[in-house]
Amino acid sequence: MLAVASAGYIFAAAGSAQAAVTVDSYSLDTGSFGTGLGVHSTGIQSGTTLDGVVNTDGSAVTFSSSNTLTMTGSGEATVLPLSGLISNLDVLFAKAWDKVTFSFAGDNGTFSLLVNGASQFSVPSCSICTISTKGQNKFTLSGGNISSLSFAFTPGVSTAKQFRVDGVQSAVPEPATWALLLLGFAGIGFSLRRRKASTQRLRIAYS
Repeated sequence: MLAVASAGYIFAAAGSAQAAVTVDSYSLDTGSFGTGLGVHSTGIQSGTTLDGVVNTDGSAVTFSSSNTLTMTGSGEATVLPLSGLISNLDVLFAKAWDKVTFSFAGDNGTFSLLVNGASQFSVPSCSICTISTKGQNKFTLSGGNISSLSFAFTPGVSTAKQFRVDGVQSAVPEPATWALLLLGFAGIGFSLRRRKASTQRLRIAYS
């Protein structure tokens, strides 16, 4: 899934190991976290899919992996492997955000990140996509309409946590919603056309 890299890499400050990297319209950087809304757990869970919720906002967040995951029952959503390491992690937001922050813990390694299924950050192209046993391993992803993240870790991480969101909180329409909207617009157009035709017939009848 993450084997083919995007061709749109632009380096904000080439040559610096900690420079922000931009792919398409998204920028990934190591930096301090903002004051965005935290993602919390909905209860003690284990499985390949876990449920979270954006604090105070109430919108859903789903964590999924091919690995069996576990999450504590309250407070910050801390995703852990039931055993071994987390090799991959997908995060799906019910709303789209301008900024998402996250943190990993584990042995020295790297990760690839796919944003909204299209914009990919990966090593060696991404100079900051590294996880170290030293340091905080905190990352900030900025851009518009961030609705899904797909991580692939090498060799794996022991913890994924401190997911926070910030910025425009726009709903991500479901395909069925788009279909209903289009059907509604088509109905309005048909109704207006019939009304116009009826008006024209009346004018002919009384002229």
